[in-house]
Amino acid sequence: MLMQKEKLMKPSRRLQFLVLLVLVAVGTSGCRGFLGNTPLGRWFGRSPFGSRGPSGVESSVLPEPIRDKTAQEIPELKRIYFAFDSAELLEPAKTQLRQNAEWLKIHRNVHVQIEGHCDERGTVEYNYALGQKRADAARAFLISEGIAPSRLHTISYGAERPEDPSHNEMAWARNRRVQFLIYGE
Repeated sequence: MLMQKEKLMKPSRRLQFLVLLVLVAVGTSGCRGFLGNTPLGRWFGRSPFGSRGPSGVESSVLPEPIRDKTAQEIPELKRIYFAFDSAELLEPAKTQLRQNAEWLKIHRNVHVQIEGHCDERGTVEYNYALGQKRADAARAFLISEGIAPSRLHTISYGAERPEDPSHNEMAWARNRRVQFLIYGE
């Protein structure tokens, strides 16, 4: 009887391993932001700097947005919009990106900040990642149209800069976008 009590009180190896695994997972879940662009930071989560986009094209995410006196959004480079929870370029977006690429081919000294945005639904982290995927998709498409990668810089604002602050389907559709800010020339 005494042996059975000791056996019940002593945790099994499997249980100890499971508890340790959970503690490690919980303890490292916040490491990405702290470790940033180090090997451990990349191991624990996608580093926000220098990631590969959906097409495998290297993305150059700027740590801070380009907001100087010469940076501006212009009517010639139109925004593109996305479906809910998607970074897939739909046909209207591809058509617009082709037009944007033609303008950029004529204006060869212009550099572009490609800003990815999301609607308010989803976590902050998820929306930043989705905004980055959207910006990367637009950048990859422009590169495939012959625009030099060195002219195209991406950044995600997640849901932090809504075009429409309302809380309805129409507003959310307007907020799921990529916009283009030029500088140079």
